[in-house]
Amino acid sequence: MNKKFIFPLIIAVIFFSLIGCQSEEVSPLSASMSELTGKVEMRQAGQDGFVLADTNSTLEVNGQVQTGDDGRVRLDLSSGTIIRIAPSSLFTLTSNDEGDGGLLTKIKLDLGKIFIILNGGQADVETPSGVASVRGSYMKVEVDPVTKNIYITCLEGNCSASNPAGAVNFTAGEKVILFAFDANTGTWTLPDVTPMTQEDFDEWLNENPEAQVLYEQAMATATALQKPENTSTPTASPTLEQALPATEASNACFKIIQPASNFEFTSPEAIQTFEWTNQTGASYYVITFHNENKQRAIIETVDPRIDLYLGVFPSGGNYEWFVTAYDANNNEICSSTANTFSKPRGEPTAKPTKEPEAPVIEPTLVVTTPTTSGCTHEDKCDVENSVCYDEDYYYSYCYNP
Repeated sequence: MNKKFIFPLIIAVIFFSLIGCQSEEVSPLSASMSELTGKVEMRQAGQDGFVLADTNSTLEVNGQVQTGDDGRVRLDLSSGTIIRIAPSSLFTLTSNDEGDGGLLTKIKLDLGKIFIILNGGQADVETPSGVASVRGSYMKVEVDPVTKNIYITCLEGNCSASNPAGAVNFTAGEKVILFAFDANTGTWTLPDVTPMTQEDFDEWLNENPEAQVLYEQAMATATALQKPENTSTPTASPTLEQALPATEASNACFKIIQPASNFEFTSPEAIQTFEWTNQTGASYYVITFHNENKQRAIIETVDPRIDLYLGVFPSGGNYEWFVTAYDANNNEICSSTANTFSKPRGEPTAKPTKEPEAPVIEPTLVVTTPTTSGCTHEDKCDVENSVCYDEDYYYSYCYNP
């Protein structure tokens, strides 16, 4: 090769390599504002004070949003993530960088409450008492203005919470409290995972229209199991033996994927994926659950999988479940074979210890006339009579428990 062409070629390779590198850089994070109500103020990085925000405002990296007692605002991040800021909050948009699993968005919450609806990647929320993270979808973070405890709920996705005492992972339908530093003991408390309450679910629906579908699924799961109603004329409630064919499902019918039959759950409050292969021609599926007490739950879904919170099943023990596929005209196509699983039983309630009964002393048929001068039978039985009261006499002739 002619040497006079080598140097320009090297320059060209470097030039196009630089172009390729530049195209992979993460775009600066910003957030447009909408759905403003009440007092909403903002401050860009480097500005001295807050100014009123409006629907034309855009928050840049390291910018802050401050809401009044009646202030609310929706932020649409340039990454596609939605953040809803509740009243009396102070929020900072920190950074947007490439992480191992995609974009890592970092924000800071000093006061108040935010709801994050993540569009891929991960979001970390720095608070006065620790860090809350979500990978997947929906997480709420709230700072108690008095105690500085942090309340986190995970409506969907994989969430985590950490402070100097340690970290915990939790998932859909669960919540965590990050307790503030205890100045009296000089220690931090490891956060604990508990199930979300009805109030937690309602808060998501009331604050976030985007959570409607997830809320309805959670409520359908929570109310699915109902005890069979008693009627004057007993009727046979459907059982798996009645609903399923006596033989194995045909080869043309779909198969259960998970959980495997006879699966034993170790936690009564876990989130479990129920999944099966897709059925040709199916428009929707109906999952039927039965427990040992003949309670039945029916849940409908259009997808061949669903994540269910085991805490909605009212009791531990053994369950059977199967899936039926229906076409667009509501005609049954086929049903899967039945699988079983078991859920841990709760600790039995301790039976209260019965107090030992005092012995019943049968009164004698003949009441002996007191011989003590001046003390009658009534006097000796009167515990308030300090002169005549006789304890042995009282329990022999007066006491009637």
